[in-house]
Amino acid sequence: MNLEDRILESEGWRNTVYKDTLGLRTIGAGHLITKDDFPFKEGVEYPKKQLMDLFKQDLEKAHQGAMQVVGHIKDLPREIWGVTVEMVFQLGPTGVKNFRKFIKSLEEKDYHEAHLQMKDSRWHKQTKNRCEKLAEIVRSHA
Repeated sequence: MNLEDRILESEGWRNTVYKDTLGLRTIGAGHLITKDDFPFKEGVEYPKKQLMDLFKQDLEKAHQGAMQVVGHIKDLPREIWGVTVEMVFQLGPTGVKNFRKFIKSLEEKDYHEAHLQMKDSRWHKQTKNRCEKLAEIVRSHA
C-alpha cells in the first residue's frame, strides 16, 4: 500500500465536520480545522474534491515537516521515510521532534530500537493499532 492510501485508511474519511479523538474539529482525512480554514459548518456535506485538495495540502506539509525532523539522516529507507511522514501528518513536526530517542535510533540505523521507542509513547496509547502498524514497518528494516 502506498503512503497516501495508508494515511487515508488510517485517518478514515468524513465529508462532514467531526471531532477527533482529542475532541478537535476535523474534516476529510484528518484535517484539523483552524481559524484560517474555509468556514466549515457542522452538519454540512462537503464535496470530496474540496476535501481531497485539503488532504493533498496536508500531505505536502507532512513531507515538509518530516524534512525538518529527519531530513538530515543519510540513506533513510524509503519506507521509514514514509512512516515519519505519516507520524508528522498525525502529530505535527513538533510532536514528532519530541520522539528524541526514536530519531536518535534512526540516525544510528538501529531500527529495532526505533520501533521500540515508537511503542513506548503516549501516541501508542492513543492510537495503538496505527502506531503498531507503523512500528512494524520500521522493525522490518532491523
